[in-house]
Amino acid sequence: MLDFLGTVEAGELPGGEFVVSANGPLDERIAAAFRDTLMPLTAAAGAPLLLDLANAHGLDAAAMLVIADAAHVVGRRGEQLGIVTRSPLVLRLISESGLDEIVKIATSLTEAIGREDTAPAGGRHADG
Repeated sequence: MLDFLGTVEAGELPGGEFVVSANGPLDERIAAAFRDTLMPLTAAAGAPLLLDLANAHGLDAAAMLVIADAAHVVGRRGEQLGIVTRSPLVLRLISESGLDEIVKIATSLTEAIGREDTAPAGGRHADG
């Protein structure tokens, strides 16, 4: 049986947004690389940070902890971490962890880039 290892990479888009993309299993085997890639970008004040999980699966507690840490750091600078996913499992994990209160969810990277004023994942707008 093959045991695939996930990958994580980061880049900057032409509009200045930073994107961290995870592919394959996002679990404890790559949690350190995930943290080392994502966390330095949380300090880039004024630059939107997007976490593209569209091709990721198998998120475990270690991966969720990295995501939570990043979301809280970005939140302390008055912004929201953007998360790209369509996965019902990932959406459920985000909701159950309470992160849906502090992140923005988009179903595609294009959607995430094009909507800076989105409501939190829970669907509530700032005005109530």
